[in-house]
Amino acid sequence: MNRLLIAMLFVLTVSSKSFAQQMTPKQKGFEISYSIYPSSHKKQNYVLTAGLISYGKNGNYLFGLAEYSRNYHEYANYEIPIEMFLFNGGYSFYIWGDIMRNVNLNLGIGGLAGYEQINKGNELLYDGSMLTVTDNFIYGVNGKLSIESYLTPHLVFLVNGQLRYLKNSQMAQLHALFGVGIRCNF
Repeated sequence: MNRLLIAMLFVLTVSSKSFAQQMTPKQKGFEISYSIYPSSHKKQNYVLTAGLISYGKNGNYLFGLAEYSRNYHEYANYEIPIEMFLFNGGYSFYIWGDIMRNVNLNLGIGGLAGYEQINKGNELLYDGSMLTVTDNFIYGVNGKLSIESYLTPHLVFLVNGQLRYLKNSQMAQLHALFGVGIRCNF
């Protein structure tokens, strides 16, 4: 009887699929993403992001991301460029996922700090108007909701939406972003 039980357990163990471990504590990843401002009608308004993540328990992770964004605002048939260089650091909480954790829903909260440059630092506009502020130190908070799907055991496809509050920014203090990205876990 014991031999039959051991043989059945052996057959079940061998015949079942084994999957790579995903989101294990202390696992690291490199992430890049491209985001747009949904309220923007111009294709040239974008955000590029690159950074590192570190998984904790239960699929939660810390993130540190460097961001570059460019946004144009119209002024009398002239587009004034606003560029931002930001550091985005925070924590993302695992909310939901399928049994194998191939598709996950995460909610992140983070802080933002960086630098904003208006009209490439030039105070004078083409029509002789003067800008009162061309450079700002900016800071704020953001919330991020992301859907993460494992394409391979190490490659993750990301779709996310963000809501940001930025203090000292010449753009709207509250704005949204929608983006896609890829993460490589190692």
